[in-house]
Amino acid sequence: MNVAHAEFLAHLDDVDPKMAELVRSHGPLDWPEPRPHFEALVRAIVGQQVSTQAAATIFNRIADLVECEFTPQLLNAFSDAALRGVGLSRQKVAYVRALSAAWMEDPERFEHLGTLSDEGVCAALTSIKGIGVWTAQMFLMFTLQRPDVFAPGDLGLKKAMANRLGLAMESPERAFALRAERWSPHRSWASLHLWRSLA
Repeated sequence: MNVAHAEFLAHLDDVDPKMAELVRSHGPLDWPEPRPHFEALVRAIVGQQVSTQAAATIFNRIADLVECEFTPQLLNAFSDAALRGVGLSRQKVAYVRALSAAWMEDPERFEHLGTLSDEGVCAALTSIKGIGVWTAQMFLMFTLQRPDVFAPGDLGLKKAMANRLGLAMESPERAFALRAERWSPHRSWASLHLWRSLA
């Protein structure tokens, strides 16, 4: 058991024994290898309101289209018809265009997102059409790998907390956020274990 996982478990044993039991059943987990910032946000847009499998299929088609060189300039050079041809909806084409335009307009701001606070990252990303708070939270977790992020609006987290911790699915988001406060400063790790419990 690594030191970070041991500290996480010790914290949960003190504040949330039910969550500690879940984490202990999984053992240490690793974060997926982070994608480059622009590529990660394209992937997040693709994944909005579709299944994981559908998102992966569409994203792989985009990767084939751009030959894995995810730059705003290259992606923006493709026609709407080409982007729709790989499976993007008309709305998501507009979102990808908005992301590309924002990135090209102020590349320094977006290439250095990792230097901003969590709040600063959310503010920068949600200023772009098509990127909401949930997408920004996923970027903080999986791309910047910030350790203490929680997304109370995430359906998977709600389902896992209902299944394993006894919260009602119909509870307001603040109820999920309040339970997650116990896990701070390890809420990202707790989220990873909750998602894992749904596998």
